[in-house]
Parts: sequence; structure tokens; C-alpha cells
Amino acid sequence: MLTNYHSHSTFCDGKSTMEEMVISAVECGFTHWGVSSHAPFPISNDFALKEEDIPAYKREFLRLKDKYADKIKLYIGLEMDFVPDICEDIRHKAVDYGLDYFIGSVHQVKEHNNSLKTWFIDGGKSEKYDLGLKEVFDNDIKSGVTCFFNQQKEMIEHNRPDVLGHFDKVVMHNKDRYFLQSEKWYEDLVLSLIDTVAKCGTVVEINTRGLYKQRHNDYYPSTFWIKYLIEHNIPLTVSTDCHKADEAGAYYKEALRHLKELNCKELYYFEQGWHAEDINAFVTK
Repeated sequence: MLTNYHSHSTFCDGKSTMEEMVISAVECGFTHWGVSSHAPFPISNDFALKEEDIPAYKREFLRLKDKYADKIKLYIGLEMDFVPDICEDIRHKAVDYGLDYFIGSVHQVKEHNNSLKTWFIDGGKSEKYDLGLKEVFDNDIKSGVTCFFNQQKEMIEHNRPDVLGHFDKVVMHNKDRYFLQSEKWYEDLVLSLIDTVAKCGTVVEINTRGLYKQRHNDYYPSTFWIKYLIEHNIPLTVSTDCHKADEAGAYYKEALRHLKELNCKELYYFEQGWHAEDINAFVTK
């Protein structure tokens, strides 16, 4: 068994077609694969699937599901942004789209207010992170990070995403410049999010993208929190969050080995619902 439910393609900001991604997944030995383009976003952008392209997205998925049925099990999802006052009822949208599952993620941070300004915590440039922090939160990192974690909690409680995307990605451009992950206020925020995850039964992805893109020195979530998640029996799955075909299995083998070293006993996979399986059943070529 080998599974990955977080992948992008040219339907959104990916660089490879959906079929190129599936072919690479087969070559890497994946048995279960999910397509999860960035869901349509109501504000003009260059990263998300367009609403009018949803039918084509579903048609291409069904074509590939049939074409590669003897090689891999394919599932259709979306990575859906939760942003207060902008994208809130994302589970309702996921049901409307007829998805197998959806990933709930926070890339853009804002408070509940009339302003549409957001703090973009993702992307390849720390300068954009810094500018957004200044413009939206007046350089108050504690306020911005608190909002990031509260936004995730609200998303989980009200929308119940199947998977929580890159749990602590707010640290990517921080690089210990604004805060340390060992600071008590930060630890309290993470623990509160984990309590919400446990209460709602959300699957947490162990996301490898920060490592293979060399933008972060750890997984999302960081190893310290992975240990805590394992100790508290939080459902986990491994994702590569790939945007190119040659990233399909990037750092997947390393993640499995790392999880075993941390005494992780099982991982979750999707097949007509989410199920636990012994981690030793997940084998890479």
C-alpha cells in the first residue's frame, strides 16, 4: 500500500497535467492517489481552479480513473481555502462538487472584519510574508499567528474537512525571525488546535513539501508536534503536496521511516471512507 491524497496539476498552479501526475504516481508505486487542485477562490488569483473549469476537472478525472483502473485507485478532491468573510462554507461547496474528500487549508490569514486584506503565508518569497504581516497585522506576529490557528480551528469545527492541510505552515517563512516554536504562547496555540482536531476526528497530513523544496527544515507539522499527535492517537496520513510529476513521491520514503522512528503504528487511507492501516503495510519501491 502507498497513498497520497494531496496533489496539484495544471488545472490550478501545478506544472504537470493531471495525467502526467497519475503516470508518475504509478511509476512511484502508489496504490491510492488523490487529485486535489486548489478550489475556486472568489477573489482574482493565479493559483486556483476556475469555477467554470470544474466540469472539465471532473471529466478528466473520470477519464483517468477508467484508463488506469488496473494500475491505481484514483480519488477526486480539492484543497479548499477557509478564509473568514470570503470562503467559509467550504463543506457545502465540497458536497456540491461531488468530491470523494477535501483538504481544508489556511494559506491566507485574516480576522473577521470588513477588510478583504489577507496575510499570505505561503509561496516562495518571504518578502510577501513580511509585507502581509505588516499590512494586515501591523507587524504583530503574535496576533497574526493566533489568527492563523484560530482560523484553522473555526474551519475544522464548522466545516469538518477530511484532512487538515499543512498544520503549521505559518512557520515556513518565519525561520525563527519573529518567534520561536518553543515559546509558550505558540505551544498553547498548537495544543488548542490539536484538541479541536481530536474532538472532530480530522486526519492530519504529514506534509513533505517544505523539505524537498528546501523552504523548511522539517515536515508540516514539525517533528515535535508529530510526536504529540502520535502519542494522542490523532489520525495521520502522508502527503507530498506535489505540483510537478517528479515530486509525486518526494520525501515519502523518508517520511515513513521518520514516522516509524517516532513509534507511529498506523496511517490512514481513503477508500470509500477513511480507514486505519498498520504503518508497515505502507511500502515504497
